[in-house]
Amino acid sequence: MSATITAADVKALRQKTGAGMMDCKKALQETDGDLDKAVELLRVKLGNKVGKLADREAAEGTVQAVVSEDGKRGALVEVDCNTDFVARNDDFIAFAKRIAGFLAADGAAGPVDTAALLEQELDGQQVEALRAELSATTGENVVIRRAERFAVDGEGTIQTYIHATGKVGVAVQVDGAADADARAAFGKEVAMHVAAIPATQYVAPEDVPQEQRDAELRVYEQQAEAEGKPAEIREKIAQGKLSKWLKEIALLPQEHINPDKHGGKTIDQLRKDVGDVTVARFVRFQVGE
Repeated sequence: MSATITAADVKALRQKTGAGMMDCKKALQETDGDLDKAVELLRVKLGNKVGKLADREAAEGTVQAVVSEDGKRGALVEVDCNTDFVARNDDFIAFAKRIAGFLAADGAAGPVDTAALLEQELDGQQVEALRAELSATTGENVVIRRAERFAVDGEGTIQTYIHATGKVGVAVQVDGAADADARAAFGKEVAMHVAAIPATQYVAPEDVPQEQRDAELRVYEQQAEAEGKPAEIREKIAQGKLSKWLKEIALLPQEHINPDKHGGKTIDQLRKDVGDVTVARFVRFQVGE
């Protein structure tokens, strides 16, 4: 039985080699999902292009977040550069946090237009001027790649988690009139979980668009047919794979990443333990994705 090749597998191989998505997928299929063998196969097929592509496509930078003291306003920002050395520079990280703080203070919510952001004024200077100054100081191309703002109206909190490396960051909005400390602790646990599970895209399975569900189901049906499964059980097999896939991309049915701490409970079970709260939205940034 051939190994199932996931999007995460393809992404991991692309990061190692810089090769195209289809080349990576084919290599994984030919090597039955063995990452090391797939790297070797691509090196044979693409020769020196592998290293050069990886160098060109690699991105460095940091993800940083700022949340207001009352937990009602927040922002998540990714700022990129050319080398990991600069990405770990205190001034570079401070710049990312400064931009996050600036965005969190305006009280808006949703994705940020980074081009418009560069034209705004921060402490008497255009953001673009501050960016250019840091670029000149570091000798690298500093880019505010993306940013997202959060705002809670009413009962709720914004919680964030930045991985120790600064390469992954998550912001989560939890709404509802529950104990403030318990609500905040839950939000933090959700943020840590999402940071560790990059496949998570939606809060609940029902949030997945029907078009996306249908497309995925067709793939599973075709896979069952290609594998020679009897016609009468193909639908059942495809539906089973679809249910598994929904749990992989939707937050609430997932078992928390730390089973020792939470006893194998799902995110939805942890939510119910807190009380009348909902995960309103979350955003996950990973440098270079």
